[in-house]
Amino acid sequence: MKRKHALVVGGTGMLSDVTLWLVKKGYEVSVIGRRKERYHQLMQKAEHPERISSILVDYHHTDELRDKLMEAIDQRGSFDLIIAWIHSTAKEAIPVIMDAQSRSGRKRNFDFFHVKQSQAYFTNHMPECLPICNYHEIFLGFKIDGGHSRWLTHREISEGVMDSVHHGREQTIVGQVEPWELHP
Repeated sequence: MKRKHALVVGGTGMLSDVTLWLVKKGYEVSVIGRRKERYHQLMQKAEHPERISSILVDYHHTDELRDKLMEAIDQRGSFDLIIAWIHSTAKEAIPVIMDAQSRSGRKRNFDFFHVKQSQAYFTNHMPECLPICNYHEIFLGFKIDGGHSRWLTHREISEGVMDSVHHGREQTIVGQVEPWELHP
């Protein structure tokens, strides 16, 4: 039986625990990252490194991103699950991911978990997705500890993303985003 294929954007850094969790859940995982050394660190932690493939690319370079995504799809099939933490400076990255998924000829629904910075909670912007895309939002907030606010740790972020994926929530706030005036 063919394994499900997941794409994790940011899966060698902030979302590396998510990548490892997906491998434990039986996925083949394609990971977009910019640094080869982070990919090697991830591979050293993986129980099944053969289920992880690297897509070394800066997602701001859309032509290269499109080519690398199509290679990953050719090797492992279209994506059943996409988890993407993409900075707002890369406005074309999500359309390129959706285009690659469309070019794959996929007919079945897939889940797209869009990880967003805390301020995005107040703008309510949703990217264009394919009709077969189940869109989910994950907002990364902050925590208040002992009267002081702080940003989330990588572990807290990963745990929040894994919980959202596990439960299939349409919208998740990891930490808190309100009251905004208390953010760090």
